[in-house]
Amino acid sequence: MNLIEVQKVTKSFPEGILGKRTVLNDINFTVRQGDFVVLRGANGAGKSTLIKIILGLQEPDRGSVRLFGQMPNTPEAKLHIGTIFQEVTPPNSLKVKELINLVSSYYPEPHSTQEILRMVGLEDKQNAYPSNLSGGQKQRLYFAIALVGNPKLLILDEPTKNLDEEGQTTFWEQVQHCQEAGVTILMVTHIREEQSFLQNAATHIITLADGQLVYDKQLAQPSSTPEPLVPAFSNQQANPVKVLFIQTKAEILQLIRTPIYLIGVLLFSGMASLFPAGDPDAMKLLLVLFSAISLLMFSVDRLGKRIAIERVEGWLKLLKVTPLQPSLYLMAKLMMTMLVLTTSLATIFGIGIYKFGITQSFLEWSLLSSGLLLGTIPFAIAGIALGYIVPPKTLDAITGLLIPVALIGSGLFAEQIPSLLNDLIVLSPFFHYRGLIEFAADIGDEHHLTLHVLWLIFYAALGGLLAKQAYQKDALAK
Repeated sequence: MNLIEVQKVTKSFPEGILGKRTVLNDINFTVRQGDFVVLRGANGAGKSTLIKIILGLQEPDRGSVRLFGQMPNTPEAKLHIGTIFQEVTPPNSLKVKELINLVSSYYPEPHSTQEILRMVGLEDKQNAYPSNLSGGQKQRLYFAIALVGNPKLLILDEPTKNLDEEGQTTFWEQVQHCQEAGVTILMVTHIREEQSFLQNAATHIITLADGQLVYDKQLAQPSSTPEPLVPAFSNQQANPVKVLFIQTKAEILQLIRTPIYLIGVLLFSGMASLFPAGDPDAMKLLLVLFSAISLLMFSVDRLGKRIAIERVEGWLKLLKVTPLQPSLYLMAKLMMTMLVLTTSLATIFGIGIYKFGITQSFLEWSLLSSGLLLGTIPFAIAGIALGYIVPPKTLDAITGLLIPVALIGSGLFAEQIPSLLNDLIVLSPFFHYRGLIEFAADIGDEHHLTLHVLWLIFYAALGGLLAKQAYQKDALAK
């Protein structure tokens, strides 16, 4: 079995109005266990495109790819891979050791965090944030992330580009150590200073030009020599409960260490205290409406913007070439979003109790809170889809439009809009969210509760499908 097998892969990109530029033309390419393959070529030759196709981040126009014998876009195919990409920005609110510990949790048999820090020479920077590292130190961090999963295959895209002299020495020592340990290496580089070293160290040197591969160095393989046996690699996944716990912990740390967002949530929620006092029942309705609007905004904004930022910065691309299950990644973000929404809701309800004298039993508050929180799930999932489609600034504009759309779609102004639109409101998710909230607040008709819940479940499922399509589209665009 070949660790990487590329068969008749062709990939073109649009150029001009009607033209296309073919960067890969009927490529055949294999990497066996123990190989050290160097892929060279000019800028724009298609080296990074070939790497992305191998890793499942792009799909070829024609041809097929297998990674460890599996489809490359599955988490199972990434269990034994470590990768260094260009232009990746890790979350700056996580320390070096926390980032390495986070990524190590995705793998069933990782190296320890301290061992990796020692290997790459970052022990004295383990409590530093990525933004405080030099260019060479950041590249060491990326190498640490690539090695922490105890990979059998390293895929390195221009790994020495920003390394200082000391960092290059450490890097090549680790590459030699990996090679001696039997780790297979596929390295992309065009740095001339490295060519003399690679000429001796590499088992294969390949140049990509005009969509074709040309072997500059290749081991002789007599036809009588049997194919080397490759051991069966385990497909055992890391403990999903542990992965979810550590991923959620990382989300909490990022939230705590960027307090501006939480302060903004508290300030917006605290605006409920500016409402003029009135009858407790009327104030309850006003606060419920304000809570619903607040939760809708924060659910879309928190999930969508975090995903959009991580996508733009390249961190999400790096996560996609680890065995991290997308469902666990999104579940951790959803749990964190629910924590933010709960904080907002507690602030608003606290104002209702202590300033406006609204009295309800604990059970009534719990039912109202559950209705408000659970009803936001379809909109939070829609935020996930938007995060994969639009940039962060565009998402801000969409969040701003959410308020008038929600007010109209909920049917609150049914008498002021044309009758045709009024008839369509019953298909709106905002209308059914309103129905769920009214029941939870004990002001609605319970006979339609099942209908509202079923419609919200439908929209959650539809949002999930859209998010999946958006995820796949985003993967193909990378």
